[in-house]
Amino acid sequence: MRTEAQGGRLTSLPGLAGTTALMYAVSSALLISAVITWQPGKNPRWAFEVLAVVAVSFLAWVLARGPRFTQQEALAMTAVLLAVIGCLTWTTHLLLGAFANGTALPIVAVYVIWYLRPGSGRVVLFLGVAWWFIAIAHHGDGAVLPLAAAVVVQTVIATEVFARIKGRMDDLARRDHLTGALNRRGITEVLDRELEQSARRSQPISVVAIDLDGLRAVNNTRGHGAGDDLLEAMATHWSGHLRRQDAVGRVGGDEFLIVLPATSKEQAEQIVERMASGSPGSWSAGVAEAKVGDSAHTMIERADRRMYAAKAARQRA
Repeated sequence: MRTEAQGGRLTSLPGLAGTTALMYAVSSALLISAVITWQPGKNPRWAFEVLAVVAVSFLAWVLARGPRFTQQEALAMTAVLLAVIGCLTWTTHLLLGAFANGTALPIVAVYVIWYLRPGSGRVVLFLGVAWWFIAIAHHGDGAVLPLAAAVVVQTVIATEVFARIKGRMDDLARRDHLTGALNRRGITEVLDRELEQSARRSQPISVVAIDLDGLRAVNNTRGHGAGDDLLEAMATHWSGHLRRQDAVGRVGGDEFLIVLPATSKEQAEQIVERMASGSPGSWSAGVAEAKVGDSAHTMIERADRRMYAAKAARQRA
């Protein structure tokens, strides 16, 4: 019953916390088993005991944190794990055991790339790999260095291959393939991230909600191909007027959202005016600047209301 409850708890956790808990749960079981069945001639028993304590402690922490478990915590755990692996490799007197410690590095690499921030994750990972290789070299056996170098190369290759795979998958999951703009998920994630950064830096941030005029009429009179061409042309036109830090996303059939970091409402309205110049189609827009306590949802909602008000005013005119 306890095992079933524990398993159910692991599977109910979010991706990062669930994978981290599962990884340390399996590690804990294997290491505790190694301590119990230890025999002379293997890696020192105390090495297994230290690793078991680390794994069990990390598992308990992840389960206690649950959905609140963060990337920063996972990164700190990874740094500690890699430091411990390097220290045990340095201190063990059994060279085979020291080398075996490095076999976990490619697995750690996949975890780091899949779940942590690529920049800081790579720094921690490669420092840990370098520390392990230095610890191997400390033993002074030149015969094992080529094998250790092979593990390092495999870890680096695994890191970069999975980074490319994940980057491609993230792009497919967050991009609208017709217009090349971000999709609803992608642009919302950008807004969430930029809102957090703007609050931390005490900078303004604005969003622009846009609705194309007459897309249905274009589809009905000239065909859906013409409508698709219009959507693509509009997204390209808007992108050409945006800065590098700005982002545009398609959130519906004819609805778009533009995120403008470090931009006040007045500045955003000026950008909208520039985008209207030479536009391949007509559209209505609403601008909202972040207020204290705003979320992505409340900002988008406020911009939508202003956009629909502008659209109604244009129709009356």
